[in-house]
Amino acid sequence: MIRALTVLAATCRVGSDPPARERFAGVDALVARPRGGSGPAVVYANAATARGIDEPAVGRFLAGLARVGFVAIAPELPTVRDGEVTPATIDALVAVAHAAGPHVSLVGASTGAGLAILAAGDSGLAHRVDSVLAIAPYASLERILRLATTGYYGDRPFDAAPLVARATVRSLLACAPGDPAVPALVQNRDPERFDALYAALDPSTRELVEEVSPASRIARVSAPVELLADPSDAFFPVEEARALARAGGDVRLTVTPALEHVRPRLRPGLVQVAAALERTLRRAADVQPAPSLRPSPAR
Repeated sequence: MIRALTVLAATCRVGSDPPARERFAGVDALVARPRGGSGPAVVYANAATARGIDEPAVGRFLAGLARVGFVAIAPELPTVRDGEVTPATIDALVAVAHAAGPHVSLVGASTGAGLAILAAGDSGLAHRVDSVLAIAPYASLERILRLATTGYYGDRPFDAAPLVARATVRSLLACAPGDPAVPALVQNRDPERFDALYAALDPSTRELVEEVSPASRIARVSAPVELLADPSDAFFPVEEARALARAGGDVRLTVTPALEHVRPRLRPGLVQVAAALERTLRRAADVQPAPSLRPSPAR
């Protein structure tokens, strides 16, 4: 538990220098290494923020991981700064995880939490993933589309943060720019019309929506998965994390008010957050440390 508490304390500490910026699998990344230069690899998928991996807390989190013996990598995944998730975003995370070494653990926050699950379920990567930690994940892009366009989650109103609507609509437009049925869906505000408008999408569009929905792939994740969720999350309703827990195999869900979306806060339940992180790091440390990573050539 001391290891996890050290990482959390480093994440909350203001003023530390950011890790080095390197190139991995053709994308920019922040990389922090332990003093010995090598250790188990942890790849962190960031939330959708305008600053991307330049968000100070990202660098502090990586530095905390390095302090306790891990090689920590945070790639600047394509379009995530703008809130877009496409198959190309998932492919980029899979490529970075492959470049990280023969074994890797994945950690993700918010949008990145969904991406971590999607990458861990990739058929070419799943056998190399030792553990997954997903903080405030979404499960179904279709359900989040309903929320983003109509303000309803299922049959109840839900006052989501404005970023949810912007990011979800951008993701759909990026995935299916040529589908003539998309504009009617994204302009609709009536929850009673959503199902019919969604059904009118081209079958290939609906397949893409499924492809970028973590609920469709979590059953393929062979590594243990830790899910952390805020019961009052303003971005993704906690039911999304519960849906993932039901759909997966070796999945442990922790719902705690010690999270404000993805940010730990000093409240009852913070020990549970640390425990989930500790279980993830312990599984990562159980494998043989990988050789010191080298940046890939810029492309």
